[in-house]
Amino acid sequence: MDEKRGDVQELSDFELQVYETVAEIDKDGGAADIEKLQTLIDRPEEDIWAALSHLVSGNHLHSTAKGFTLGPHDWAP
Repeated sequence: MDEKRGDVQELSDFELQVYETVAEIDKDGGAADIEKLQTLIDRPEEDIWAALSHLVSGNHLHSTAKGFTLGPHDWAP
């Protein structure tokens, strides 16, 4: 299965910050829930949800029952 993802250059600085925070949590096998993201990122919840929505729609992140994890990527952990 070939999963496509959006162009990283289309992401805002804040979306990249959210992505990198999820990646940091995911590298240890975890999933980032909204409470954890709010603790680590000092921004309003609405901003975080908007960034997550855009990242999921671009296939950069996946939404799971436990939280958000990385989507397909071409770099080694």
